[in-house]
Amino acid sequence: MSVNNRPPVKLILFASVLTGILVAFGYDPLYMLADAIMKSFVKPGNFHDIIVTLIVGAVYLGLLIYFFTIFVTGAVTRKIFDYLLSELRRRELLPVTFQMKKHRGFVHIYNDIKSIFDLFIRTFMEVKQDKDKFVKAVEMHLDPTVKEHLDSRGINEMYLNNRKKTATILFCDLRGFTSFTETHEADNVVTILNEFLSEMTKIINKRKGKVNKYIGDSVLAVFEEAPKYRDYLDCDEAIIAGLDMQTAYRLLMKKWQNKIDPTVSIGLGIGLARGVVIAGTIGSEERMEYTVIGDTVNFASRLCSKASDGQVLISDDIYSLVAQFVEVETLAPVEVKGKTGTYSLYSVITRRMVI
Repeated sequence: MSVNNRPPVKLILFASVLTGILVAFGYDPLYMLADAIMKSFVKPGNFHDIIVTLIVGAVYLGLLIYFFTIFVTGAVTRKIFDYLLSELRRRELLPVTFQMKKHRGFVHIYNDIKSIFDLFIRTFMEVKQDKDKFVKAVEMHLDPTVKEHLDSRGINEMYLNNRKKTATILFCDLRGFTSFTETHEADNVVTILNEFLSEMTKIINKRKGKVNKYIGDSVLAVFEEAPKYRDYLDCDEAIIAGLDMQTAYRLLMKKWQNKIDPTVSIGLGIGLARGVVIAGTIGSEERMEYTVIGDTVNFASRLCSKASDGQVLISDDIYSLVAQFVEVETLAPVEVKGKTGTYSLYSVITRRMVI
């Protein structure tokens, strides 16, 4: 017998052992089917039986691999999946009571994974809604600058960095509001205060300012120095805001007199100062507040206290920057509490149209 015609003994031995093992699983019917198919396409030869045996063995080997994957690999995957569930529950990413039914096979594991992802999506949407509500609360109750700083910091960084910056500080305060609260119903007091603060805040925001805090019936707003390549002055924007606030306040007074009490007589004074302020977190570990402090803030508060109803008072430092833009009434030099010497003050009448 030539070398080319020599039968592959080792292969025949392996195929014989394999098919012998598989006989118990119904080898004969499958063998006869494969033999019939082979005879219909290929003329029987010396290796006909060997080829049929190999084909049947390959089919059975594939079946063994399939069942091994389903039962053995499926069991391992289930253990990994159970560990994942326990870790997710421990880390509170899944409810502690969350349980999956005990199943076998990949199809059930796939369904379980789908259920978990559905739960994740629902949880994510709930967390997103909570975050949106929190962000809205931050924007409504705190200086918007706080949100910008918090977004840029890590989860364990509680304090915001203190920094110096040049800004125009606007203080406004109601005149005679304390007396009004003593003689009117609480609902009317709250209505007037909320409408006043809402209208003033809208104007401040419109003129590139930010409300830093409400102090009773007073408002502290910050107009930061304009960034590079921006063609406006922070103090000019603050002056326009102050004038608009006085105009809007006159309209509010008419509304309150018509709807609440014809005798309502509450005034509004506004003071502006410009200079370096310190912005940052002030407070304790239990409660902190983002605010601005410094001599400029105190000076603006003092000017506000000296402003009569309808006045917008500015300091000499601001007037030197905006003299060409505004018409003012020059007031007599005054002493300012907490500061030495006298200071020239100006009551802004109007803002000129600049062509």
